[in-house]
Amino acid sequence: MIQLDWVAKPFGPGDIAGDGTKKLLGTSVAPASLLLRETAQNSWDARRKGHVPEYQMRFRTLDERVMRILRQQVFTRTALGSELDKRLHAPSMQVIEIHDRGTTGLGGPTRNDKRAPRGETTNYRDFVLTVGAPRDQQYGAGTYGFGKTSAFRASRHETILVWTRIEPQPGQFQERFIAIAVNKSFEEGGVRYTGQQWWGRREEFNGMPRVEPVLDDDAHGLGESLFERRFTGDETGTSIMVLNPLFEDGNDDAMARVTFIEEIAKAATRNLWPKMIEGQAADRRMGISIVVDGRLQKLVGAAESEIVAAKERCLEAIRKLQAGEPNADLLVEDREIRCGRPKRLIGRLAMTALAVPPGDPFNEPGAVNVVTLMRSSAELVVEERDYPKTQNGRGEWVGVFKPELEMDEAFSASEPPTHDTWNPGALQGYKKTFVNMGLIRIKEAVQSFLAPEPDPEVVKDQSSAGELAAALSDLVAPAMEPENVVGGRGGKGRKRVKSKRGGTRTRSSKVEVKSHRLLPQRLGSDPNSEMTQFTLLARSDAKAVHVTPKLSVAVEGNQNIQDAEVFVDSWETSEGVSYSNDGIRVASGETFTVNICYPRDAAIECSFQGVDI
Repeated sequence: MIQLDWVAKPFGPGDIAGDGTKKLLGTSVAPASLLLRETAQNSWDARRKGHVPEYQMRFRTLDERVMRILRQQVFTRTALGSELDKRLHAPSMQVIEIHDRGTTGLGGPTRNDKRAPRGETTNYRDFVLTVGAPRDQQYGAGTYGFGKTSAFRASRHETILVWTRIEPQPGQFQERFIAIAVNKSFEEGGVRYTGQQWWGRREEFNGMPRVEPVLDDDAHGLGESLFERRFTGDETGTSIMVLNPLFEDGNDDAMARVTFIEEIAKAATRNLWPKMIEGQAADRRMGISIVVDGRLQKLVGAAESEIVAAKERCLEAIRKLQAGEPNADLLVEDREIRCGRPKRLIGRLAMTALAVPPGDPFNEPGAVNVVTLMRSSAELVVEERDYPKTQNGRGEWVGVFKPELEMDEAFSASEPPTHDTWNPGALQGYKKTFVNMGLIRIKEAVQSFLAPEPDPEVVKDQSSAGELAAALSDLVAPAMEPENVVGGRGGKGRKRVKSKRGGTRTRSSKVEVKSHRLLPQRLGSDPNSEMTQFTLLARSDAKAVHVTPKLSVAVEGNQNIQDAEVFVDSWETSEGVSYSNDGIRVASGETFTVNICYPRDAAIECSFQGVDI
């Protein structure tokens, strides 16, 4: 009977405590949707060529037989007084099993100090031994670090089991088994430990403990005795068991489990519907299933939901366009999303109106009146972005945006570890320009799509007013306050006009521009753009002010430049905290800065408005 060794990592130079390791990737307990999307992304990235990958989440209760194996063979030793040790003596335990098949499994070196030959996978050490390691697959969707951390966070004891099967050589298979925990740091026997622990095969290297997985027959025996889903035939892949899941904070664990499972099912549709489309090519599909106490759960798809069906039609239109074919769906409007400087096609946006029938099972908050943002190759949902301030003359609608394949790297680099938004403020140079302009153009396209049909009588009145204005144009000279104009380097006929106080002054009722300066070009930045930093002062009787900019190209500016090419690069508070949102919340009386980006040689108008909070 195999018994695993306990290996706890002692503190060494530069080590981070286990709880600190988790904080690097977020501090909140991973919700159901995060657990599903992060582990599913890792499974998709690990798919084998020529295989349709399978992703499955199983909810079950371990009986006394399995609990005995955990106590006697896996967790033979734990940190003194650990909650895990106490829980292992219970007669049963709730667990979540997460499986993928048709994937590569966790192959490669089992040591962190060993250099991997060029081209060899490092999946095992990236998942088991390293936090936050990027996937080595081009146009992939996730990182092993956060997917792993979301699994730890789903466990009350921050502990998981890992069983994997790989094929290092054609027809030759190897199985590996190990248990991992990322707990708070602790002290035992006069030694401080980081909280990172493994249960496997202990080795010594230069006087320091090192852990290896148990292999082949031993791994196979443990895996089959503990996991409900086994490997059959020539299957490869990985199984994870989350011990004693933290479904929700509360007293009713049974109800919390039901709620968690319901959210997992919704999250599967919300995040993975592009992989569930019936009849699509095998290289786009993923088998997705949820099993609860041995029963397969029904997942909502296009056959059950008009909302999902509409999203699928939008995605299909984009796929055709990006393959060089026309969009044949008359109910779907498509738009090219382009950048003017430099001139590049960023991606495609498709939108359609729909009437959601009563009882649509996917009709939940955030399901309609949104654009689904996804990356080009992976086609996994990044974000459902809404536009609440846009006037809607269409009623209910949905949209899908996919960047062009060559833009995937820029959009990927703009994502946080959770892969749930695109933040151009995290980028520099052309990548920042492409992501920022992409988001701006998407918003403009949505506004155009939703614009109400004009009232004929109003149009007639506006036309008459326009004729009158034209007739009076020789009598009325256009007015533009010169102190609101900022010009770029080398702009012909453009200058900064100083106020009597010696600084460029742009006022609103609550925000004053104290000064501004042209920033030097940053290494790797877009040579066709410039950036000016404004120092602002918020004035109000309220405790806080929400500040937003009003930016446009000046009347005398370059006629080939559009207002959307003038945008906020970043804000910085008096405490040095940076933001990349359209607006910022500051305390009354606070001085802060904003960096405005605009095309070189353009003249722009800037004003800033404040609203009491």
